[in-house]
Amino acid sequence: MNAARPRLGPLNKPIGLQLWTLRDEVAKDLPATLKAVNAIGYGEVEFAGIPKATTAQVRAMLADNGLTAPSMHCGMADAQKDLQQRIDYAKAIGSQYLVISFPSTVDERFKDGNALAAGMTLDDWKWNAEQLNRMGELTRKAGITCGYHNHNMEFRSYDGVVAYDELLRLTDAELVTMELDIGWVTAAGADPLQLLTRHADRISSLHIKDVRKDAKTGVDRVDTQTTEVGSGRVDWPKLFAAMDLQRIRHYFVEQENFERPPLESAKLSFDYLSRLKP
Repeated sequence: MNAARPRLGPLNKPIGLQLWTLRDEVAKDLPATLKAVNAIGYGEVEFAGIPKATTAQVRAMLADNGLTAPSMHCGMADAQKDLQQRIDYAKAIGSQYLVISFPSTVDERFKDGNALAAGMTLDDWKWNAEQLNRMGELTRKAGITCGYHNHNMEFRSYDGVVAYDELLRLTDAELVTMELDIGWVTAAGADPLQLLTRHADRISSLHIKDVRKDAKTGVDRVDTQTTEVGSGRVDWPKLFAAMDLQRIRHYFVEQENFERPPLESAKLSFDYLSRLKP
């Protein structure tokens, strides 16, 4: 094993990377990608779905590179089909969280993410809350926690009722935790600082995502422009200063579109975060 020792970031915890950032590299060569992630200095990764490897192979790859995978993503539509398989996989590789990464509807009537963002009703959000509670019961039996990751659509208001507030109200805090995506909150035109302080008891992990300064905000489309952490519009020092270090267990850099090779972007984001003082 030649794994580098991970450096601690602004929360005095290892900096994590959501592997969707390196999705092409992961699909091509997962072992080489994890080695590169470790070489940058990341200490944790979050899988975007089940990788194309056995749990034993993934555990070995993580160990060889001094990494842990405390969290794994799964879309709501996929969770309706093979939730137990995903729970079993997450637990087998040492994950403590199975995070629902994208909402759905009972009839899956929307064919793409933008149609879903524009067409969901408040009843659809109530259905998602019901599903999260059900999944939370199942994950708890396996010894892991169900989480929910937001995009921007959760901040649509329905006659004064914000979908994200409804999710918080209707989900059982003992069964469902929140992974707050700072970039998508910003893209929605909402205030991440207000959410972090108002809902500190419900948020246990973060996506550290920055949004280009010239990006448009809104809740109707899921195609915001992201950039390297520290080069966009998010005031990271202010946000980190307001966070409860005991409540935020994990935080993962994520970037979705690029102007340079993704690994280079991942390093720029890591270097920025590693310079922020705890």
